[in-house]
Formats: sequence, structure tokens, C-alpha cells
Amino acid sequence: MSQSAVPFRTRRLVCGSRVIPYTIRPSPRARCLRLTIRPDTGLVVTVPRADENHPLEPFIKRHQPWILEQMDRLAGVMSRVPPRWPYGSTLPYRGREHRVVLRVRDGAAAVARLPERILLVQTPRPTLEGARRLLKRWYLAEALRRLTNRTHTLGGQIGLSWRRVTVRDQRWRWGSCSRAGRLSFNYRLIMAPPAIMDYVVLHELCHLRHPNHSARFWTLVASHCPTYQESRGWLRRYGWSLCL
Repeated sequence: MSQSAVPFRTRRLVCGSRVIPYTIRPSPRARCLRLTIRPDTGLVVTVPRADENHPLEPFIKRHQPWILEQMDRLAGVMSRVPPRWPYGSTLPYRGREHRVVLRVRDGAAAVARLPERILLVQTPRPTLEGARRLLKRWYLAEALRRLTNRTHTLGGQIGLSWRRVTVRDQRWRWGSCSRAGRLSFNYRLIMAPPAIMDYVVLHELCHLRHPNHSARFWTLVASHCPTYQESRGWLRRYGWSLCL
């Protein structure tokens, strides 16, 4: 089953000389028509199942000034990152775009990363939500494996020890360090370039010595990651794009 088989439709909004693509997203939970514009998805019209076949153009035209204002505001950001699956065709893995492909197969469902930068989702019943759950479990497992490995390597270089590494699904927080030496990381770091992941790992490791953001803490971070300010800037600019 190809990506085009998922229950999303793409249309175009013509505003004078401008053509704005948008995605129609049917939702069994939605109670009314809703417009959202995000850098990672573009313009999305969420439609209740009961209104799925009703004309959408009058609703969209009524909100055209708001749509144009928001699209102009996000244009610079959106031009640098492709729409994420399922609104687009790709998801990032370690800083590189991978095309998501759904395929029907008997037996256990699984995700495989192919050399051609493809994330192959194989399942007996390839639905959008089922594929999302499979991909999330795969990303979580990959994140735990990679982050544990990098924590071991970088912690050994610094000479710091910790008690446990965990990964979580958090929207904006990238990592944390408890006083007991437990390190927790956002699983979305597996989508970022390796240098960004290393910065976050080093950041939390340095908290084992300085549980604050004092000048001494940042001096320690800089001594092991001289480009840490660039990594912090990258997360501020593009962290939103690490999503599933």
C-alpha cells in the first residue's frame, strides 16, 4: 500500500495570483470544521466525518484573510523544511529525510530502515494511525539505543557517571537530569543531526556536576562542546520540525 492510500486529500486554494495547497484531514473526533497552519504541516482543514462530503470552499474563503496573514508569517520557516508525513512523504532520521512507505504483509508488523533512505512500514492492515504507532515505537527504540550509546561514550570522555537513561515523548523539552543521576531525553532527538543529539547529551551530563545554568555550567559545556551555541540555535529554529 503506497503513501497515497492514506485518508488525506490535498487541494489548492486560489487567492488572486497565489495558489496555496492545503490538506483535508477527516477526523471522527472533530465537532466542527477547523483550520490549522503549522510549519510542519502547512494548511490543514480538519473535517468531521459527518461533513466529509460537504463543500469546504465557502468556509475556507471566509477565513482567507487569516490564512494569508499566517502563511506570510510562516513562509520563511516553511520553505526550509518539507511537510512531514503524513502531510508530506518524509520523516527525518538522524538529520536526513527518509521517505515513508506502507506495505501490506502477513505476519508481525514491523518498521525497517532501508539503505535508500526509506522507512518501510510493513503490517497486515496498513492504516494511518496504525502506521503512526509503529513508527513511533520504532523511533522510541532507536532513540533509546542511540542515546544510551552516546551517553556512555561522551560520559566516559568527560569522566562522569550516571544511573539510568530513559527516553520520553515530550513536545518541547529535550532533556533533563535528576539529582540521583537519571538522564531523560526527548525521543525526537533521534530525528536531529547527530551533532545536535550529542550537544543535548553533553548538556545533561554536565548537569551531573552543576545542577543549574550557572557560568560554571556553561563553561563546562563549552569545554566539551565548543559549538554548543550553534546547536542551541538549531534547536530553537528547527526543533519544531522534529515531529511524528
